[in-house]
Amino acid sequence: MSTVPAPAAPTTVDPAPVRKGDAVAVLAGLTACLLPFLAPAGPGNTAPADLMIVVTIGAAFLWATREQLPVRLPYTWGVTLMVLGGALAALLAHAPVTSALVLVQDGLLLMWCATIALGRHDPAIIVFVTRAWCRTAAIYATVGVAAYLIGLSAVSGVSAKDGVRASYTLGDPNLAGNYLVVSLFLMMACKCPRSPSLRRLAYLVVLLAMGFTGSNGAMLTLLVGGGLAVTLWRYQSGALWGTLTLAVSLLLVGVMAFLVMPRVDLGSLRERAAGSVPLLRDSFGRSGSSTSERATIVQEGFTLFMQGDVTGYGPARTKATLQETQAPYVKEAHNDYLATLLERGVLGALGLLVLGVAIAARCARLLLRSLPPPYDAIVPRPWLLVVIAPVMATAAGFYETLHFRHLWTWLGIVAALTLAIQDHESPRHQEEAR
Repeated sequence: MSTVPAPAAPTTVDPAPVRKGDAVAVLAGLTACLLPFLAPAGPGNTAPADLMIVVTIGAAFLWATREQLPVRLPYTWGVTLMVLGGALAALLAHAPVTSALVLVQDGLLLMWCATIALGRHDPAIIVFVTRAWCRTAAIYATVGVAAYLIGLSAVSGVSAKDGVRASYTLGDPNLAGNYLVVSLFLMMACKCPRSPSLRRLAYLVVLLAMGFTGSNGAMLTLLVGGGLAVTLWRYQSGALWGTLTLAVSLLLVGVMAFLVMPRVDLGSLRERAAGSVPLLRDSFGRSGSSTSERATIVQEGFTLFMQGDVTGYGPARTKATLQETQAPYVKEAHNDYLATLLERGVLGALGLLVLGVAIAARCARLLLRSLPPPYDAIVPRPWLLVVIAPVMATAAGFYETLHFRHLWTWLGIVAALTLAIQDHESPRHQEEAR
């Protein structure tokens, strides 16, 4: 007698686990969307992104406390030395309260960076931040280009002060150009947008928007990043001989440029640019005076340092100090290296050096190690994130970049990815995997 099989028990499907850090991820993504919206500025040069940064840090603190997550503060030693140097300088120089505000900004940006670094525990944080940044940059550039072409100054940021150069909603053409250059390399690293044709179109729009800023610094950093990107691409493809050949070629080009450029009549070229289209007039056409001004600033800065002592004059006090000493040319340093030495003294300069070493070490790990899943899908080409390091290091020679919000957002992404690699390679993780 045959037996009738009993009906199979219904299969229960467990719902997808809800990550406790998703609220932090959403807030961090919203903050990334607000990064380019800095003008008009509020009190103390604040912006809507700052409010979201504070809210996100608070939410991250509650999440990490509730879940008892191990929290790492990346780049702590460098920032701590810079803050101590600035505080000592401000105390000895009897600097006003505005100097203390700069130190508060240092701490806030470090905590923002540490919040993004919590992405080592929840990849959703990196997903939301990178996707929000890439998509916002593409849309932002599209709207900015359209506003520039139709003459909508409220959006394009064109003003009489900067001629026909666009600053968009970042308040400064050089800052706008730097944000767009960094965004371009981030988009390439994350392959976002996902559609190849849409992504290439986004690249072109971002490049066009960057061109409208007329920022010579942005063009220079783009060339630096582009050359290194091609070199690292050859390295990642395993073509060691091709990588060495390319590196030597780039070195030779640099040497030839160094030898040939002094013989080129740049003055004549600038005169032609100054008499051509307005954008060339206000960018390359004024590069001669801009270079001369920056050289004067550096010269006066070093003179000021030699006349003072090793403790510095206090954060954000370069212009005021030059004015007090009746210097012939009164300006901010426009140079992170000089500004740190002048305003935070030798201790602050040591902190900047430590910060640079920490960034270089993390970039080296990102370059030499493979990302574990799912981070390898979030950032398919992490070596392009490494390219941003020399881009910002070069930009720091003619801007004061240390308080750029997008710089610390990138540093947080790098920290999260390198910590994820470290966690994946730890003996405990290897044991759990077995």
